[in-house]
Amino acid sequence: MKRLLLMAGAMLISVMMFAQTSGTVTFKVTTSTASGQYAPKHVLAIWVTNDAGTFQKSLKVMAAVRKQYLYKWKTATPSQNVTDATTGATLTSHQTHTVAWNCKNTSNTVVADGNYKVWVEFTENDAQGPYTSYSFTKGTLSDTIDFSDATNFANVQIIYTPAVSGIEDQPGVATVLNFPGLNMFGFSVPSQLAENAELQIFDLNGNQVYVTTSYRDEGLNRLFYWNADAQPEGLYIYRIESGAKEYCGKLFR
Repeated sequence: MKRLLLMAGAMLISVMMFAQTSGTVTFKVTTSTASGQYAPKHVLAIWVTNDAGTFQKSLKVMAAVRKQYLYKWKTATPSQNVTDATTGATLTSHQTHTVAWNCKNTSNTVVADGNYKVWVEFTENDAQGPYTSYSFTKGTLSDTIDFSDATNFANVQIIYTPAVSGIEDQPGVATVLNFPGLNMFGFSVPSQLAENAELQIFDLNGNQVYVTTSYRDEGLNRLFYWNADAQPEGLYIYRIESGAKEYCGKLFR
């Protein structure tokens, strides 16, 4: 009996270690100048590693020839892998960046549950610039983490939302409705958790492209609308904030 219990315990630990929960991580950060040689122009990288430092995926790399000075990012991924990342030229000003990770690595495989880090690095010089990392746990439980401001990095937040089966009306995830033939989206949340709620839409550069406090009361639910006609096709982040709950996720326009 004791042998069987030990074997069952080992199997349970193995299952827990290799669980692979699908989900979405939304990371937000506002950078500020380090008064470098080319300030406020700078190159920037945001990427994910596991707790041991093993590279998982680049989320955003804004650099051309000067990406060579993103030393921490280059150490994490010597091949400078930007699979599925948002990429572009050198940034001309500091700003808020909002990026999303689908919890998959560069091979498009959902990574194992556990502790991960989101890294952010930028430089305004032909040299190492400011960098830091923020830790979170990926698993079956949703989480929202607000980090304290630090030199060069402020308004930092990580929102982890595990995938749920069926209708996504669990706390932390809004039911997203797309109306055929229209660039219209609906966001349904439980009415008892939507007091004083506000819908915000962001593009992947962190720009707020829409905000409203208007909704349609449907009894048990409240429905927010976004007419996306004015926005180009791409990935967007939605966020519904209220005094009782926060909902966040991504959608394609």
